[in-house]
Amino acid sequence: MNTAALAAPCWFVVDDESTLLNLAATMLRKFSRADVRACADPCEALGHMTAAPAGLELLVTDLNMPGMNGLELARRVRTLAPQAKVLLTTGSTLSPDDRDALRDQGVDLLLPKPYGYSDLMAAVRHLCGTECFRLN
Repeated sequence: MNTAALAAPCWFVVDDESTLLNLAATMLRKFSRADVRACADPCEALGHMTAAPAGLELLVTDLNMPGMNGLELARRVRTLAPQAKVLLTTGSTLSPDDRDALRDQGVDLLLPKPYGYSDLMAAVRHLCGTECFRLN
């Protein structure tokens, strides 16, 4: 039996705002089948992702963070794990040109802040499919 096929996909939530980080990670852990990991520091998150890129399925990251912004983190994740989907969150207002530029640089979907439970779940379901969620 191929145990790799049975392993839960790995999702990372990265946000320097601890309240949003914990809320998003808690929601995803409660309703998904994924191994959800939360990091406030994008450099630390990248280190964890570098250790096991094959199972990485989703990165949910804030755009504006100290040390490394979410776009740079997304670029590096794309190099490590091209199969991973990237959901970028931001409280900044972006022009249509900015949004197009983000897509061109590897962002699959943009989620404006503040977002609610249903917004996050819909975005993740759009990127990863319904099979990633528990049925309970």
